[in-house]
Amino acid sequence: GVGGATALAKVLMENRTLQQLDVGTNYIGIGGATALAIMLKENRTLQQLNVGTNYIGVGGATALAKVLMENRTLQQLDVGTNYIGIGGATALAIMLKENRTLQQLNVGTNYIGVGGATA
Repeated sequence: GVGGATALAKVLMENRTLQQLDVGTNYIGIGGATALAIMLKENRTLQQLNVGTNYIGVGGATALAKVLMENRTLQQLDVGTNYIGIGGATALAIMLKENRTLQQLNVGTNYIGVGGATA
């Protein structure tokens, strides 16, 4: 849940070895996604992050997108099945215009519709 994601995020702010983190299907919600986003401001080793199936919604997707505008280490992000909708897809699309390191992004099963897909 949120508490576990927050605890992991605190530790990973100083961790210099972990490259992959999978917290998929843990119900971390917006709070957990926001904690992980804050962690990504400091962490310089994490390359893959899976937050799929966690109900992060628009708020969680937006928090991650804002941080990834400046993060230069994350290469893969999975936000699939999180109800991010058009708003979350738009935030991620804006991030992609600035981010130069992200190579894979999964937004599957998020009800982004045509508006989100064309953002």
